[in-house]
Amino acid sequence: MLAAPTGRAAKRMTEMTGYEASTLHRLLEIGKINEDGLYKQYQDYQGTPIDGDIVIVDEMSMVDMFLMNYLLQSVYLGTKLILVGDSDQLSSVGPGNVLKDIIESEKITTIHLDKIFRQAAKSKIIVNAHRVNEGEGFISKEETSEDSKEDFFFINEINQEKILQEVVSLCTGRLKKFGDYDFFENIQILTPTKKGILGTKELNKVLQNVLNPENNGKKEKNNKNVTYRVGDRIMQIKNNYDIYWERYFTKETGTGVFNGEIGTITDIDEKEKNIEIKFDDDKIAWYQFQDLDQIEHSYAITIHKAQRK
Repeated sequence: MLAAPTGRAAKRMTEMTGYEASTLHRLLEIGKINEDGLYKQYQDYQGTPIDGDIVIVDEMSMVDMFLMNYLLQSVYLGTKLILVGDSDQLSSVGPGNVLKDIIESEKITTIHLDKIFRQAAKSKIIVNAHRVNEGEGFISKEETSEDSKEDFFFINEINQEKILQEVVSLCTGRLKKFGDYDFFENIQILTPTKKGILGTKELNKVLQNVLNPENNGKKEKNNKNVTYRVGDRIMQIKNNYDIYWERYFTKETGTGVFNGEIGTITDIDEKEKNIEIKFDDDKIAWYQFQDLDQIEHSYAITIHKAQRK
C-alpha cells in the first residue's frame, strides 16, 4: 500500500510505480481540522484501520506529529511500515519534526542514502543538492563531466528589477526555445517570500499580465482587489473536505480539495456566481464567489507551499 501526505505526491507515486497511491488523509479518513489548524480530536476516534501487509509512506518530512499519531494507531500489529523521506527538507507545516526525530532516536532501522550513483551523477540538480547540503558551492564548469545533463543553471544577479526581467523572459520564450517548455505545462516559479517585488503577490500580478492578459472576451471575477481570469493557474490554500468534485472521463465523484493542490480556472459563471476549476489530477470543482479566499494565483508560489505537492 502506497501513501503520501499530499495529493500531488500521491499522484507522482502512482505515475512512477504503476500502483494506486493515496494521500494519508484519504487513507486514514481523517476529519476536518479546527480553527487552530490542528486535527479535531474525537473521543473514540483511532483512525481508520489500514488493511495492508506493507505500508510505504513517501515524503515523510511533511508528516507532522498528529498525522503520524493517526497512522500508527491505524496499522495492524505485524504490518511493516516503510518511511521514505529527506530529513534535510523543510519540516512539516504542522507541529513536530517527525522524520528527523525518528532517525535521531536510533530506535528503528535506518538506511541513509548518501552516495550519488552514476546515473544520478549526470544530473547537476542532484550533484548541487548534495554540495549545498555539505556547505559547498555549486559545481563549476571545470568539474562538470561531458555527459552531464543540462538541467541546472545559475544566473548570478542581485538587482531585483533585473531578476524580475529574467523571470519574465524565461517564462515567456527563453525556456520554450531552449527545451520546448510551456509555462502552463512544465514551469513553476518558486520564491522564498510573499512580499516585495520578487514575492508571490507581485510576481503573480506580473506573470498573469504577460501569460494570461486581459482581453474583451475573457471572463473575469474581481475579489478583494485580486482579479481571477479564465486560464489562470491557481492553488488551493486550505483544506476543504466538503467541496464537491467530478472527473468527467471516469465518471468519478467525491468531496475534498486540499492545501497545495494546483489547477486552472476553466469557467466563470456570473449567473450561478461560481468559478469552475480543473485540478491537475483531472477533478473539476465549483467555488462560490464567497469562497474565493480558499484559492490564490499560483504562477509563483512560496517554497514552503511547494513542499505541499
